[in-house]
Amino acid sequence: MTTLDLVALLDEANAIASHPDNGTDIAALCLRILSAASSSPEVADALRDVPAGRALLRFTDTDAAIEFAAGEGAVGVRPADKRGKGPKVDASSATWLGLFGGTLRPWLAFTRGAVVCRAGLTELRWMQTVAERLQRAYADARRA
Repeated sequence: MTTLDLVALLDEANAIASHPDNGTDIAALCLRILSAASSSPEVADALRDVPAGRALLRFTDTDAAIEFAAGEGAVGVRPADKRGKGPKVDASSATWLGLFGGTLRPWLAFTRGAVVCRAGLTELRWMQTVAERLQRAYADARRA
């Protein structure tokens, strides 16, 4: 995938965030966004100095989950079982779409409790850092 693919997916996420009840599979869209981000040089640069970590991102309003790894210049994602292994981080589909689609500011989602980390504060801080860096990389990708 290219940076243009990532920007197109971000535009799609923005449109869906405006009309969330259109039947779109939000988990699949988030997975596509993160997959596109994994091949983006802007994302790699933004995550270069973030420690590597992983989490099981669970969608609280569906049965979907994503195994997510990021840091040290890389992003890895794949569909997962909601009861899978790893630190569990829970949020609604709208919250995940906002974070990974770039329409919800990470500090707002994390300080308001929209994202609940079942593992602990270390993972929660890591997740917030990754979300902030992803959104910064998205802005860079749009300018490129």
